[in-house]
Amino acid sequence: MSSQRGLFKTSVMRKNVMAVTGLFIAFFLVIHLAGNLILIIPDSWFPIEFWGGVANQHDMYNAYSHFLVHFWPISIVAWLLYAAIIIHAFDALLITLRNRKANADDKYIKKDTSTSTWYSRNMGILGSIIGIFIVIHMGQFWLKYKVLGTEPDLYDLVVATFKQGWVIILYLIGIISLGFHLVHGVESAHRSLGVHQKPCIKVLKYIAMCFGIVMAVLYAIIPIIIYFK
Repeated sequence: MSSQRGLFKTSVMRKNVMAVTGLFIAFFLVIHLAGNLILIIPDSWFPIEFWGGVANQHDMYNAYSHFLVHFWPISIVAWLLYAAIIIHAFDALLITLRNRKANADDKYIKKDTSTSTWYSRNMGILGSIIGIFIVIHMGQFWLKYKVLGTEPDLYDLVVATFKQGWVIILYLIGIISLGFHLVHGVESAHRSLGVHQKPCIKVLKYIAMCFGIVMAVLYAIIPIIIYFK
């Protein structure tokens, strides 16, 4: 009994860690999106004085990127984000392996999946796609701009990258996977942290669905608009 209790506590702890890191990443995605929307805002929407002239999309995005890289509190948050992504992925792997072992032990028991969605049953696959997407995304921008310093003009780098059709397809696959991941992940995270009341769950499902769809759509339109611009 004690070993089962220990396993249960470990399982609960893992789910709570998964929930906290996942919600932190979701919060970052909102902030990241807000900054990236500069890429599709028309120059006429920047009526402020900037470096002695009228601000434009190019200058505003580069100024925003420069601020993120050189403002030390943001750098601390960035490293916390990297840690959260690694912990979230590792925790997900442990939970997936544990679930597979449990399913193997109960392989003769037929499970009812009529009340679950296909994306909730395939979070591991969606997470793997997102993980590959993150590595490619950071290799294209973060590595070149922040680490190597080989691309001083991030705006030009982003625009040039999103002018390639294969990149758009790759990003759409990653973003669609992210949207489905968020829909289930936001709801599941709150459940793991103790939200179980039926009225709250209904509202939470709606909020999670809207959040996932809105984030996916807004992230997707940025490369599409740049590609056709």
